[in-house]
Formats: sequence, structure tokens, C-alpha cells
Amino acid sequence: MLVTDKFVFVHLPRSGGTFISDLIRKFFPSAREIGYHFPRELLPAEYTHLPVLGAVRNPWDFYVSWYYHVWPRDAATPLIAWVTENGTLDFYGSARNAINFAADAERFDKLIESMPEAVDYGKKHIPNITRTALRKIRGVPIGYYSFRFNHLFGNPDDIFICRLENLREDLLAFFETIGAVTDDLRDYVLGENKKNTSEHLHYSAYYTPELAELVAVRDRALIEKFGYAFQQPHSAAQAR
Repeated sequence: MLVTDKFVFVHLPRSGGTFISDLIRKFFPSAREIGYHFPRELLPAEYTHLPVLGAVRNPWDFYVSWYYHVWPRDAATPLIAWVTENGTLDFYGSARNAINFAADAERFDKLIESMPEAVDYGKKHIPNITRTALRKIRGVPIGYYSFRFNHLFGNPDDIFICRLENLREDLLAFFETIGAVTDDLRDYVLGENKKNTSEHLHYSAYYTPELAELVAVRDRALIEKFGYAFQQPHSAAQAR
């Protein structure tokens, strides 16, 4: 989470957060990080009056991007080890575990026991989800991405949420609302390259009909709220 004197940014993984964070640090001198993937509910009282910025991604696309970003780099960490069964599963198996996240309570108990009771949000690349946060959703049939969204944002109705698919335009709209747009900021938003990307085909290439439908069920609330759908690439250029 980054806080500034004008707004707060809550960083949802694999949803354009690195690009947004770099932009904020470049154009807002007051910016400082108070925790990595820090939940909004922990926001210090002195910042709660500020507008909150976030970003979201098509859930089908998220699971592909997330898998190719964390595996095998993070295969030994508790969450990824649980999802990938110690790095032995391919995308299909790993995604199925993540999409079914808390639905299998008995299997989920093993993940809960592997996670910490408390988190040092000053550190990166560590388990930044507590046992308490997981216990709240034990047996709840939601996907991992929906859990992370809910865990980090809480009630998002008063948050300005950018869609990754329209990130640059949405960011400019947000900065317009807080009176922070300059020519330099606009040029950066529209011209800077993507950050922290993972290499893979268009997400549709990785799904069976059954797995795609599972996302539609487990992440339904997020899909409906932001108007997402499972789509095929329109051209060969979009296939990567």
C-alpha cells in the first residue's frame, strides 16, 4: 500500500500494481509505502479520509498471469506449495486448486496451518496472509482472486477501481477527479511500457471448458461487478 497526501493506493497482486506504484513514486513526492499488499482495513486513521485507488483484472486472465509469475520462482513458499502441490502440478491442476481455494475445508486446513499468525508487511515475497484471514473463509466457495480482492479492499463501493484492460485511461480519469493531472503525468501514463509482466499465451489457451466454467462460478461476484467475460483473442497479435 502506498499513501500520499492526496490519495491511497491498495495493491492487488497481478493487476497492474507495479506500473501504478512506479507512477505514484515518480509524480507524488509525498508517497511512501506502509506495507506490501497491505489490507485497507489496516489503513492508519490519519489516511482514512483520503480517496482510495485500486485495480482489478479479468479473473480468467489473473490465474494464468499469477501461475506463470509465481511458479517455479515461489514454489517453495507455503501458498504456492499448497496450490501447486510442491511444484508438481501444471497450470490446470494448480489453477483448479486456486479457483476452489477454500471450498474443500479439510484440504484448506493444511494451508491455514502453514501460514503465519501475524505478518510483517514491511517485507516482500513472504506469506502476507494470516491464519485468521483464512479461517474467516474456510469452506466458502470463492476463488483465490476473489478472496484476495475482498481481503485487500473490503467493501469496494467507495474505491476508484481501474480495470487492467483499460488501465491507462482509468488512471487518468482518477487523477482528473483529484486534480492531479499534469502534462508530464499524462505522457507517462500513456507512453510508459508495461511493468512486471509474465510471458504466456492469451489466457483462453490454458482453459478447458470445465475449468473456465469453474472460474465463472467461484469468481462470479467479481465477474459480474466489473462486467468480465471469457474471451478468445481477436488476432494472432493478441495471442501472447
